[in-house]
Amino acid sequence: MAEAMATQAPALALDALGTAATPAYNSGDPFYRAELQRIDALIAPQPDEDGSDRLWVAAVSDPFAAREQALERLARSVDALRDGSLSALVLLGAAAMVLDATDQAVRLYGRAMDHLRRTATAGTNATLAQALALALFDSGAWTAAQSAAEDAFWMATEAGADNVTVGARLLQATLRAAQGDHAAAHARASGAVRGLGLRKSRSLYVRYRRARGTAFLAEGDHQSAYEQLRQAFTRDFHPEPVHYHVSLYCLSDLAAAAVRAGQAADARVVLHAAERAMGASRSARLDAVVHRASALLGDPEEAEAHFRVATDPVTARWPFEHALAHLNFGEWLRRRRRSVEARPVLGTALEIFERLDARPWVERTAAELRAAGVAVVPAAAPEAVSGLTPQELQIARLAAEGLTNRDIGARLYLSPRTIGFHLHKIFPKLGVTGRAQLRNALGDLPRPD
Repeated sequence: MAEAMATQAPALALDALGTAATPAYNSGDPFYRAELQRIDALIAPQPDEDGSDRLWVAAVSDPFAAREQALERLARSVDALRDGSLSALVLLGAAAMVLDATDQAVRLYGRAMDHLRRTATAGTNATLAQALALALFDSGAWTAAQSAAEDAFWMATEAGADNVTVGARLLQATLRAAQGDHAAAHARASGAVRGLGLRKSRSLYVRYRRARGTAFLAEGDHQSAYEQLRQAFTRDFHPEPVHYHVSLYCLSDLAAAAVRAGQAADARVVLHAAERAMGASRSARLDAVVHRASALLGDPEEAEAHFRVATDPVTARWPFEHALAHLNFGEWLRRRRRSVEARPVLGTALEIFERLDARPWVERTAAELRAAGVAVVPAAAPEAVSGLTPQELQIARLAAEGLTNRDIGARLYLSPRTIGFHLHKIFPKLGVTGRAQLRNALGDLPRPD
């Protein structure tokens, strides 16, 4: 349709092309990406276009080409954005996600969600809620990510948006895995895809493999983790990413599993092929992924330099990956009898894992710290709040700070009514009757994400 309108109705053609870019990304099929580029070239620049459609099309077509220029275009488009431009908010948020401008994606999706709460249909809300959940997960706001994923799942189920239903379940499975509920993670991931052929949506296929791989890593079953993550790449003589973009984020966990499963040689071939596919123009996040994998799989003499890049403070924007890199680096240092140097590195990992409630990695990091000569005292909530879920604790803390239900809902992407429902359950658990008593009931607990 976009091609047919390219000459006579270029504005409509551009809108149609931006819409088509989303299924093209999810499919991962190179034919569709090439078609996007071809048709985009047929549409003449329009004097009033906001740039969101073209930027999204460019990001989908090739997330690595002219990446710095794409980020500059993103910044200009956001600055010029009209408050009521819902489509632009969604497309720019999607482009920001693909370009690994994750914080920007969270902000844009959050603004779009505020708009949709007032005007949109359930199906559209479900699609955006899932996108927001993914961005929140990557940025380390796991409680909010869980809430957004739950919203996406139920809205998509009601609307019959099957791909969103699957995607939301896969994110829930990944969260369960990362926080130590292995059985639920496997069950949720397997249930999400049961009876479905995911090869038409390579992004969902890879996300399924990553969810299962994360669960096996959390269990310490590195062979099974490797088998799952390896399926994010082809078995060819020159392996290729199954999904040209999503697969790449599996590389460092693939390497970590490979080392412990005796599969380093095979993983090394995958890594080198993926590096060639990316080229030099990659995000700081993917750079850290590649360097962590290289440190684990490459020349031991070069490992430290790779770890230094992988643990650079710039990558703290992606906390879970940042903490995993610190854990691997700390393990590497300790095994080389450099325990004094390992302690602060492992300490950083432990702090992040505890904040995320990534329990399997908390336990593993604490064991490494003890082996490095550090006495680790397990973090424990005071008795008064031990019965609260992580989400309830976050809501209680925000309410104790004086935020209204509407303010709390805006931060957590929940409705004021939902916040009120949670507070109604929180008060008796803490033995209080109102918001004014929350501060004393919570004591000196650290502020949650």
